[in-house]
Amino acid sequence: MLTASVSGDIFASPSAKQILSTILFAAFAGLPPHPSEPPRPRDVLVIINNYTGDRLNFGLAIERARALHPNLNIASVLNADDVSLLPHATNDSQEQPIVGPRGLAGNILVCKILGSYTTFGAKGVSTESQRPTFVRAKRLGDALVANLRSVGAALGHCHVPGRNAHSGTEIIEPGFVELGLGLHNEPGVRRASLSSSTWLVSEMIRMIRASGSGWVGSEVNRNGAVLDPTEKWIRPGDATILFLNNLGGISQLELGATLETVRNELATHGVFPVRIYSAPFMTSLNAPGFSISLVNVTRVHALVNDQTSEDEPIDILALLDAPTDAYSWVGARHWFPVPRRITDEELEAEETLQAVSHIPAGALSSGIQVALTSQTWEALGFTPLEVERGIRGACNALLEVESELTKFDTAFGDGDCGETFSRGARSILSGLDTGMLNVHTSRPAACLEGIGELVEETMGGTIGALFSIFFAAWSTATRTAPSMDPALAQETALRKALTALSTHTPARPGDRTIIDALVPLCAPEVPQIVSRSKHELLEYTARVVKQAAESTRHMRPRFGRAVYVDRGGENEDFVAREEFPDPGAWGLAALVDGFVRGVQGT
Repeated sequence: MLTASVSGDIFASPSAKQILSTILFAAFAGLPPHPSEPPRPRDVLVIINNYTGDRLNFGLAIERARALHPNLNIASVLNADDVSLLPHATNDSQEQPIVGPRGLAGNILVCKILGSYTTFGAKGVSTESQRPTFVRAKRLGDALVANLRSVGAALGHCHVPGRNAHSGTEIIEPGFVELGLGLHNEPGVRRASLSSSTWLVSEMIRMIRASGSGWVGSEVNRNGAVLDPTEKWIRPGDATILFLNNLGGISQLELGATLETVRNELATHGVFPVRIYSAPFMTSLNAPGFSISLVNVTRVHALVNDQTSEDEPIDILALLDAPTDAYSWVGARHWFPVPRRITDEELEAEETLQAVSHIPAGALSSGIQVALTSQTWEALGFTPLEVERGIRGACNALLEVESELTKFDTAFGDGDCGETFSRGARSILSGLDTGMLNVHTSRPAACLEGIGELVEETMGGTIGALFSIFFAAWSTATRTAPSMDPALAQETALRKALTALSTHTPARPGDRTIIDALVPLCAPEVPQIVSRSKHELLEYTARVVKQAAESTRHMRPRFGRAVYVDRGGENEDFVAREEFPDPGAWGLAALVDGFVRGVQGT
């Protein structure tokens, strides 16, 4: 089904390093060695469930993989099938917060269908005439997640081994059900009185059918994708797939009865699934609940099968029916003929990891390799001494505003923003002091990559992941940026880094995040009255970044934890009186100002 997979701790994303190792497994494991040059890697399509930690850590790993192996074709498919957090119409004109949809159990169908296509081709049977292609695999994945809808419900939360028992706020009262749960034991969107199983199933199917059309996965608020609840997502005659997922604590008897209720409810709306799956494919440990997923097969086929194309039409039903060696897939047809010990499997995995880890990075032609190593600090308009002074100035500026950032973050978040920035600043200063980060002997790309790795290891949290992705992408862009015009080359590299980062987070200007300050840093609109001298351009950039951070004082949060914070009571008065800026944007403004002052020696 999959070439490689990776998991983190319970209800947590795997780290970027774990994901990068998995990508290298998929790209290189088992390829025959070549005596004179690295093997050509396989194309890699990464499937990600839409949670912030997963998106950022997978995004960072993808950027690192691209930097290590520029000839690696790698793309991602983001599954976001939860309908419970879709934006809804309100009586005011305010924009909706960007808090979903999350990735739910429908991800299993994405893995099965894409795995079958990349293994067998369009019809689920290997032939010379229908070999799978990287482009069609990506197109199929995007079409599938755009027409996949899920919603979950549970009578209680699971218990994580080794953790304390449930608190009072986590216990669902008898006679109530929680609707709109995710997979990570987080609370649902709402609690309701459970009058009967028929009512519960009817309400869940209503939420799916009311999800409308026009939105594409997580980007429901973006790029012109507008939720249209008036357009029926399932039209008369559309073929559908039903998947009933056991969250872990439902007996087979109860799940069977629930499945019959779901089928009866769908039938009242003229929906008769052509494939039905019912199993604990994606659990939340022992949570007493389930989720319902529907795929609109007709809409998927319309998106991927171009009538004018000579390619064999893709049949996702055949892909679901295709055999798989995945142990837990119902109907697996292959088992190892000889039992294997766990220690043998772990030893084989470790040997393979060691093998792929020693594959030389960047299988490039000699001409391209020269171009990648020719970029210097002087070509970018700086001396190594100026750069080191600037980095130290930026780090010291962050340490100076630590308490301020903590104060701002406490009002809207969990209060760790100041500490997070400080950890990153101290690790970079330590790297400069110990020589681990040597600006004078390192080219810009290597220096930026080193900063990104230090940030990844020490900062943590969403801010740390964002900076790690940004520096990794900036390093890659700097390697390939033309050096004929230093100012233009560096501007292009920053723009490329911003573009790469934007593919891994839906946050955009106006959402009251660090992105509000990062955009003018990477793509400043320099007025004609500003001269092109280095110091005046630096001072101008510091001003516009500070102004952008200031502007977040009056923005309503539309992304991240700040959306969920209880704004009532005393806290609302406190925040309204102080009008705090976004702590991430404020920290970036301090960083930029400190860098400029350091370069100028002021």
